[in-house]
Amino acid sequence: MTTIFDSEIKKEGGKEELEEKKELLKREEIQTMEKDLSRLREIEAQKERERIAALKPLSEEKIEKPEEPEAEKKEELPLTLIPKPPKRPPAYTKLAVRIGIVAFLVFLIGFFAWFFLIKKEETTEGEQLPPSEDEIIGEEEEEEEIEATIPISLVAEISTSTLEVSNLEGTPSVLSQFLEQKPTEQGFIRILLKNLGENKILGLGDFFETFSISAAPGLLDKLGDDFTLFLYSGKHDRLGFITKIKEKEGLSELMTSWEGSLEGDAENLFSVLGKTGPALAPNFRSSTFGENSFRFLTVSTDDFGICYALMDDYFLFATSFESMERLMQEVRLRSLTLENKIGQLFVIGFEGTTLTPELKELFKKYKPGGVLLLSRNIENEEQLRQLIKDLQGLSLNETGLPLFVAVDQEGGIISRVNFAEEQTPQAKIENTDHAFLIGQKRETELKELGINLNLAPVLDITQESDFLFNRSFQKEPDTAGLLAKFLVLGQKAAGALSVIKHFPGYEGITFDPEEKLAEIELLPEISQFKKAMEANPDFVMTANVVYKNLDPKLPFTFSPIAIQFLKDSLGENVLIISDDLAQNYLLENFSLKEVVVKPVEAGIDLLIFSGWEIETVKGLEAFHSAFNNGEVQIIKVEDTINRIIQLKKGLII
Repeated sequence: MTTIFDSEIKKEGGKEELEEKKELLKREEIQTMEKDLSRLREIEAQKERERIAALKPLSEEKIEKPEEPEAEKKEELPLTLIPKPPKRPPAYTKLAVRIGIVAFLVFLIGFFAWFFLIKKEETTEGEQLPPSEDEIIGEEEEEEEIEATIPISLVAEISTSTLEVSNLEGTPSVLSQFLEQKPTEQGFIRILLKNLGENKILGLGDFFETFSISAAPGLLDKLGDDFTLFLYSGKHDRLGFITKIKEKEGLSELMTSWEGSLEGDAENLFSVLGKTGPALAPNFRSSTFGENSFRFLTVSTDDFGICYALMDDYFLFATSFESMERLMQEVRLRSLTLENKIGQLFVIGFEGTTLTPELKELFKKYKPGGVLLLSRNIENEEQLRQLIKDLQGLSLNETGLPLFVAVDQEGGIISRVNFAEEQTPQAKIENTDHAFLIGQKRETELKELGINLNLAPVLDITQESDFLFNRSFQKEPDTAGLLAKFLVLGQKAAGALSVIKHFPGYEGITFDPEEKLAEIELLPEISQFKKAMEANPDFVMTANVVYKNLDPKLPFTFSPIAIQFLKDSLGENVLIISDDLAQNYLLENFSLKEVVVKPVEAGIDLLIFSGWEIETVKGLEAFHSAFNNGEVQIIKVEDTINRIIQLKKGLII
């Protein structure tokens, strides 16, 4: 049966043309070949023109044509246009995509070929590949692990010298060359012996091996291998070392048994240190530092020998009395807590002319840093020497530090050591040469007695009516400052410590300033203090006076503003000592706790508490109580104590 659809197809070109169209639609060549696409479009355009042209005649024919029989009528279908194919991308876009796909496939093939073939061959041939991040971190850790480890120093050294050797055999020569150099500072110079071949710091066992020291059997097993080797620079430059003890049991007996051969067993070491002949004594003997003992063998009279000690948890070895005593001092200091050190802030007065049980107990409990000798403590030369010796021994045993032994030896009416030959009043000093000689002679006398800190000279500019007039230079500021400078230089030449006082001055005060708190409107002249500072005195003493234009509420010694003014005027590094704080007039205005705490908070380094009007133990107890209650700045106290200790290490007792 013929349908309208068939008829339509005939009019459009017949069945063959339809089949051709379908075939073209089915074929994918329309998407890939430029000529197929062009041909298809031409065919479609031609068919579309023919169809449109045929539509109108067909309609007219349908109207004019007689109606067909009912049986031949077919259901009329709607006319359907051939759908227009979707718009395709340009040819160059498809070409670029294909090139990209091909390039990506080539890259993948090349990568896998490199990874599984070429890289494997490079690794097999031993060529090093670039390190990964983990490998880099691992290498850095490995470098840190093989870096020479430096043990913690067991002494407070002023400097460290590292001597490098390529092997152990070269150590004696390198050490000998180092010992020929003269140090410029006094104290411990740490020596690190570094073996470059093994990239390590030599231990005690290596040191003994280097110098072929035949140690007593089992000795090195009882001592730590990490040791601090040092050169102590003092009167003489002497070598020594310190190490921790691993096993105390039997160590003392082991060392005693070794004494008979120690000199010969360590001959190579002592020859490097300058030993040229046998020891002056055949046997070791004992000596003490404080209450701690050590053994020694004298090699020569210039303080050269073999010294060793077992102290607390440390083994000490030195080649002079001086270096051994300083080493024992270091060990004692390491055992002190801050609470045991705060007594270093005080120079105290006491009753009597001998070391009494009560004074011993005071020292054991409070461990003061110094003593102030007044007339009540001084009878004669022999008594004074013995008293100072006993006090120093007690201090060394308790703290490992010597005492400041202070006295007011100004000359003239204030000369506490009344049997001393040099008592020239300051007003009688004629010129700078005279001042230097007086200072030198005065301090030489004091030092022979054991006194190491003179609270003089007086730099207050005074008028005849002033209370301190007879104790001053009685000169203009520039002259007073110049004479004070040379007086201090003379004192320092004798090896004693000195103080310039009373900054900024008691000028204009006609009454005894220790009877009531003095107040002055304006600061006095201070240029004479600046001139005297050219001699680098060890301390500057402050005046307990209220200077209203500086701080209207607090005495100079209590005022942070005032102490900063002193430092701005004379230098930040100068040590500051107070005038006597044990005065009733201070208690009329402040509590006892304030009397001893406020100066430290203000910046005073050393407090004088004579016990003259307020009992010494009360002042010490008030400060300790405030410290334990957290009312004293720990950082400030630690800094001050360290400065005092550093100064004391240079004292010779």
